Amino acid sequence: MGQQAGREPVPIALIGVGRVAHAAHLRELRDLPHALRLAAVVDTDPAHRAAVRAAGFEAAACATPAEAAAVGARAALVCTPWWTHREVVQECLELGLPVLCEKPVSLDPAEIDALIAAQARTGVPVAAGYMKRHDPVVALFVEHCAAHLDSARRLTVDIHDPNAPHQVAHLMPYDPPPFGPQPPPARAALERALGPRSTPVQREAYARGLGGSLIHQVNLVHTALSAAGRELAGHLLHADVWAGGDGVSCRWRPADALVVDLTHQRLPAHRRYREVLEFTAEEGTATLALPSPYARDESATLTLETWDAVTGLATRTVRTAEPGRTGFRRQLERFARALGPGGDFGRLPGLADVARDARAVREAALRLR
Repeated sequence: MGQQAGREPVPIALIGVGRVAHAAHLRELRDLPHALRLAAVVDTDPAHRAAVRAAGFEAAACATPAEAAAVGARAALVCTPWWTHREVVQECLELGLPVLCEKPVSLDPAEIDALIAAQARTGVPVAAGYMKRHDPVVALFVEHCAAHLDSARRLTVDIHDPNAPHQVAHLMPYDPPPFGPQPPPARAALERALGPRSTPVQREAYARGLGGSLIHQVNLVHTALSAAGRELAGHLLHADVWAGGDGVSCRWRPADALVVDLTHQRLPAHRRYREVLEFTAEEGTATLALPSPYARDESATLTLETWDAVTGLATRTVRTAEPGRTGFRRQLERFARALGPGGDFGRLPGLADVARDARAVREAALRLR
């Protein structure tokens, strides 16, 4: 849904013009002129800034968030590399710019605490880019899980992820970066986050399989568990890594009768992304199948199955949504509404979610051997 009639679109700054900006946010911003107006683009690479203008956006090319604020930006969409987020978000808060920051906002508990303190001091809100939370079919799945926690037995996540340039190459005006080692600033950030005694395997898994991908699903699990006041951290049973770090899995038991299993595998030869979540309770199952996060012509599918022990009959319900109703789009729409008069940032995941999710995946990373 768009903004209320007569309300001017909110001028925003896009900070960082890499893969997720081109593959997701710019495509959605083009279709949401009633809600958000791209007023400024901040990127250190002039070619990246020029590519946005070449795509038809009349946005000011800026070198810093301060320049973006000076040309009229009233909020910021932060899509820079994850290890730069703390510094960029902090600067935006000091400038009075509310932020929607791509995930992971940070993987370092100390950085997250610093951002929480800065948010409290400045009174400027930060929303976390957990776009899956805004998909209507995903929301139905989470609501179903929360409503059946009393009889829950198992919640599983299984992701087959190419995590390769071919996923987004057709959506970008220049070649996407190849999959490769973490750059030196990222390695330094990971060592700070996990501690100097952490291993390269732990740091790689934390940056990618755990913090880069499964952080989304950890957030969905936490959203469901919050109905019972539970979280994953402190309830880890085991964590494994294999295939040189390309596979990672973890198991938690947040309640005596409930286990949570999450697995991510990087499989470049699989040309299509595959993600399946399944919630098993005493009375039935809920299975959620998700397409690539960058797909606009596919939708999530939720299948609910229940059984009647007396008659032996089953009920099967399938829910899906119209293609194009992506989590990225609905996230930007809600961000725009939160920025307007009477807007409520409480409807968006925030730094408290980030801190809770990071505790869980960091605990899992440090268990890996």
